[in-house]
Amino acid sequence: MKIPNKTSILVIVPVLVLWGCSEEPPRNTPRAESHPEEFLLQDISWIDPYAYMVDLEHPDAVQYIAHEQQYLAEQTEPWRPKLKGMMSELNAQLSIERKTTPVVTGNFEYHSEIRKGHQYPVYYRRPKVLPGDQQVVIDLNELSNGADYYALGGFSISPDEQTVAFTEDRTGDGNHTLRLRDLDSGVVTTIADGLEPNLAWNGDVVLAVEKETNSVVEHMPDGQKAILYRETDPAFSLSVRTARDRKTVVITSESHRATEIRVLSPGGELQLIAPRQEGHRYRLMIGADHMTVLSNYKRPEYAIALIQEGEVNPSDWQFFELNLPGSVVDFERFDKHLLVQVRNRLRDELVLIEPVTGYQQSILATGAGESFRLMQPDHGAAPGFQFRKRSLIQPERRYRMSVSEKVVREIDSDSAPGNYLRDQYRVEEHWLSARDGTEVPVTLVYKEGAALASRPLYLTAYGAYGVSLPIAFDPTRLPLLNRGFVLGIVHVRGGGDLGEAWHFSGRHLNKKNTFNDLVDVANRLVESGIGHPEMLAARGASAGGTVIAVVANEAPALFKVLVADVPFVDVITTLLDPTLPLTESDILEWGNPDVPADARYLFEYSPYHQVRAQAYPHLLVQASRNDGRVGTHEALKWIAKIRERTTGGALQLIDIEGHSGHLGASDQYLRRRKQALEYTFVIRGLGLGD
Repeated sequence: MKIPNKTSILVIVPVLVLWGCSEEPPRNTPRAESHPEEFLLQDISWIDPYAYMVDLEHPDAVQYIAHEQQYLAEQTEPWRPKLKGMMSELNAQLSIERKTTPVVTGNFEYHSEIRKGHQYPVYYRRPKVLPGDQQVVIDLNELSNGADYYALGGFSISPDEQTVAFTEDRTGDGNHTLRLRDLDSGVVTTIADGLEPNLAWNGDVVLAVEKETNSVVEHMPDGQKAILYRETDPAFSLSVRTARDRKTVVITSESHRATEIRVLSPGGELQLIAPRQEGHRYRLMIGADHMTVLSNYKRPEYAIALIQEGEVNPSDWQFFELNLPGSVVDFERFDKHLLVQVRNRLRDELVLIEPVTGYQQSILATGAGESFRLMQPDHGAAPGFQFRKRSLIQPERRYRMSVSEKVVREIDSDSAPGNYLRDQYRVEEHWLSARDGTEVPVTLVYKEGAALASRPLYLTAYGAYGVSLPIAFDPTRLPLLNRGFVLGIVHVRGGGDLGEAWHFSGRHLNKKNTFNDLVDVANRLVESGIGHPEMLAARGASAGGTVIAVVANEAPALFKVLVADVPFVDVITTLLDPTLPLTESDILEWGNPDVPADARYLFEYSPYHQVRAQAYPHLLVQASRNDGRVGTHEALKWIAKIRERTTGGALQLIDIEGHSGHLGASDQYLRRRKQALEYTFVIRGLGLGD
């Protein structure tokens, strides 16, 4: 694609483009059949005309889905040339071959490659001593043959290094199958279905988590199986992994509010690290001769402790005091040193620590729009810590730090696609006042050129579970950046961007802060001359889709275009269903509708229940037929109700992917088809010519 010159792509004027400025509702808008059902929850009652859609095979649901799919095709047909152009622009990035930095494990070093024309990576290994030809560990292109969806859950090499155990999801519903591959013969054997993605080896026994029983199950070489550990609290999820020493198995039970870890040594019995305690969350790292814990027991923003075997009471742990403000995000241990990642006001800092002597040294810090990601230390020919430096405007770079020399050297970096305009992108960070006076940060990215006040502004937000949106380079943003968009990540409350207190200020009975933050930041940006007030758009996925849906109800005139990806919108109904796999854990984050105060608060913002008679903005809803986390029916019900109530002429579309899950399509080309639709919808909805 020819890149327009800077002047032509950054002088942006709203123009009439089909429906971009239309006040007339599109014709042949789908209408769902209404089957009113009355619901009563304490002193709250409501009528749900679309409750039947929970059964996607209900005849009226089938018919409605067909109508929506036809409507999507009809409305997007005039855009076909622009859609194809956007897809070509995005697909051109797939010509770049990608190779990961080798990681040494046991007697081999491992890496993966995605080659030109291939959908998925191939994992290789070669001996770390006297390296020879590389050997295929698993080839996902071969394994995915015939599947519309394919995702690798995890893989682990057996202690004798002759077999790889791996889990795969072939539908997108989150249910994984355990398989073994003999690394000499290449023969693949299927072991079990209905599993979580993680796994571990204990001698010649493979351990995996069975979803139905929420149990860690041992799969023996003779085909027999036995339950090693069962989690009885539905609010807790289970995971299993092999520790860095390649001998110890780590079993973690975790909810949104507590952690409990057990370890299993070869030939031994399960050993408890620390019992679950409300509010105490921790992570464990096991090396050859040590156990190190990252815990919030002593400090809400986490601290590192060195522990001895049998010290199950956190009050007995030896915590190391850091001389830095902020949250301890991660750490790695190498011999007698720790490399600690600390985050304070969106800035990451790497600190080298010698726990025995108390020595601390700051190694490196990030600027705006940057982050670190620690990697497994290198124990090979050039031993030391390894880490990634990520940026919103530069491809990722990887570094190694020699502990003896305390010198940081770049190892390698990712390639940039052809439409990457080096040195022309800028990052800004702003802290803006929300309605309650709280300063909320937003990170902006744009291409230099025209005044920011004249540009389209496209914001994204998440804000739940203490999770932060990744600060990393994404080449699929380039088509919008090169067209003059200002892109922004709003670090709304509920996420983990500013630590645990930030999370708590946007969860449960503080949840409305999350939604208000997006609205208030958007208004403050426009007031400060960033973004044209008639060219505002926003997007969110999953819990971020909840934010978008609430904003559509509460501030429908603020954003001209909204994009909700796999949105959680039928909040009360979902939290009332104990048969759903995430209900018990989600109650800890969102609230319990069986508690009157929680029920009233949830009902006040639950997007589906608060759809009202008003003019809604242009809205693109994206859903996945095999979504195992947020049911497809939630998005269907929501858009059906909006179609019933809206008084305006904006365009609302729903795109239901048939071969993907909650995280979207696994096929790289299908992912870019989805992005092309989103970008084209936003560009046209804002009234822009290209």
